[in-house]
Amino acid sequence: MKFKNILLAALVTFATVSCTDNFDELEKDPVALSANPAGQLSFTQLCMSGDGYYQWRANLIYSGGFVQHYAGAWNVTEFGSKFKKNDDYATAIWRNGYANELKGIVDVIEKTSGKADMVNMNAVAKIMRVMIAQRITDLYGDCPYSEAGQGFSKGIVTPKYDKQEDIYNQFFAELEEAFVQLNAGGGAINGDLFYNGDVSKWKKLANTIRLRLAMRISEVKPAEAEKQAKAAFQNGVFESNLDNCIMKHLDYPFNDTPGALDFRGNGLSYALIGNENGDHFSSLMINFLKNNGDPRLTMLATPKTGGAAGGAPLPGEDLYIGNTPGLFQWEMPGGSNAISGIQPYLKLRTTPFLHVSYSESQLLLAEAAYRGWVTGSAADYYKKGVEAGIRQLEIYGATPATPAAINTYLTAKPLVAGSEKEQIATQLWVTYLFNSIEAYSNWRRTGFPQLLPITNPDSETNGVTPKRLYYPNDEMQKNGVNYTDALSRMGGTNDWLNKVWWDVN
Repeated sequence: MKFKNILLAALVTFATVSCTDNFDELEKDPVALSANPAGQLSFTQLCMSGDGYYQWRANLIYSGGFVQHYAGAWNVTEFGSKFKKNDDYATAIWRNGYANELKGIVDVIEKTSGKADMVNMNAVAKIMRVMIAQRITDLYGDCPYSEAGQGFSKGIVTPKYDKQEDIYNQFFAELEEAFVQLNAGGGAINGDLFYNGDVSKWKKLANTIRLRLAMRISEVKPAEAEKQAKAAFQNGVFESNLDNCIMKHLDYPFNDTPGALDFRGNGLSYALIGNENGDHFSSLMINFLKNNGDPRLTMLATPKTGGAAGGAPLPGEDLYIGNTPGLFQWEMPGGSNAISGIQPYLKLRTTPFLHVSYSESQLLLAEAAYRGWVTGSAADYYKKGVEAGIRQLEIYGATPATPAAINTYLTAKPLVAGSEKEQIATQLWVTYLFNSIEAYSNWRRTGFPQLLPITNPDSETNGVTPKRLYYPNDEMQKNGVNYTDALSRMGGTNDWLNKVWWDVN
């Protein structure tokens, strides 16, 4: 089916006209989104985690394979572990991120600008634009931002590719502007599926994203990173798991039925279910959790059902085995039954998607405190971040870890002088599980965790993990001048071994 027809079906399906946590309104009260900022906001929020097309390709296969969250499925191994190029996978989030998300949210900004009763809607749309564009620029580098999404309103159909450094400067300015703008008298935030219109939580989200972005540039521009981290901290970041930015998905068919594109279900679950039972965590992830006595092991993984030598597991045989990156599941000793699976509640259409978390904020503050950028103890922030990362799994339906189990783990694994950056980055890698795009960015920034070597002889990069995703090749035809200009700043070729601006390690 033509993409325009699919998008039209989606636009008619997703809308809401009031500030509500009643998700049935998405079905009962369809409204034409082109004239409804509330409906556009709902649709955009749903797209960001309900779009199974790019969740499968950009989040699971490439990002999840690159950082070794997952392993074993054919596509994750062939492309995400062996680093083979696939234009459809590499360009999925570029195409849908601009078409479905950025264009709509820019329209909301323009429609609400200057209206006294829509001040808060306008601020939220600015935060959303940063969230959408951050994923795109961190994956690709220089990209359209300042002129993106203005084809209809301003006739800009060949937007310039902004330098990533300039994009980040705009991010910081817009997040500060949105934070100041949000106020109790600024009107209702209609159609908000993240926070049901709670102004205070949106203010904390703006600051927590600002902290994320500050630490993202810590290696390339430390003075600016310190300035932005301090501002985010002083303005107020997340204070508990109750502040987490979560998309609660619905039990609706996934977007693979012709004529019925639907983002209401969790797109990553759609990908995991569709991966031909290749739903396995990597051995790097399983072994880290297991070897450190981490309570998250059983909250995330299921015990294997087969033994390494065939048949049932032998008495005393380790029941938690991850898939070695670079190996297909059927190449593991004993086959796919002899490796751990993913807990079923993590693969439901109703599985929530965690965009930004308190755990992330505390771990980033631990690094900022270690660097001397914010007040407080790095060890205390680290402890809070790890504990929150364990407890946040409860939103998926996991049996809560007992306080005794958590305390035992935290006591045995404190932040150790001399290994702070590695410990913090590795815990972020775990807490970013299911949001592998962020894990991939943080791994490029820090170099941690140390990934297992890829030695497959058919790797297209000789085992070197790609540094970015590459642009759609048809950009040469659609936006050739700006595309060529961007490439001249990024190594001269559209190659995924060229680094983005903030990646200096």
